Amino acid sequence: MQGKGVTVDHSRTAKLYRQAADQGFTEAQKYIGGRYMLGLNGVAQNFADAAHYLRLVAEKGDADALCCLGFLCEHGQGTERDLGEAVRLYRAAAAQRNVWALARLGVC
Repeated sequence: MQGKGVTVDHSRTAKLYRQAADQGFTEAQKYIGGRYMLGLNGVAQNFADAAHYLRLVAEKGDADALCCLGFLCEHGQGTERDLGEAVRLYRAAAAQRNVWALARLGVC
């Protein structure tokens, strides 16, 4: 996020995205899930929270969320390690032509 006309405040941005995510806004869930996964922009890395928010978006069929959740399942980060579930998620994302999912399928 860029602060246009205001000072950039990553902590406030993260707080607002979390609030929107908790109210069910898909794009906010995807944004905050990714930030928890990577530990970016005022959000401490937390794989359990990442898996929670990304699962909400993945259940709606979002290819990026499917792929990220697959990665968490593959590595047992924020969820139990489950290669079968990781492959299922990667395949669902790959069916939408997600290149990263295709690459991960080559590894699993």
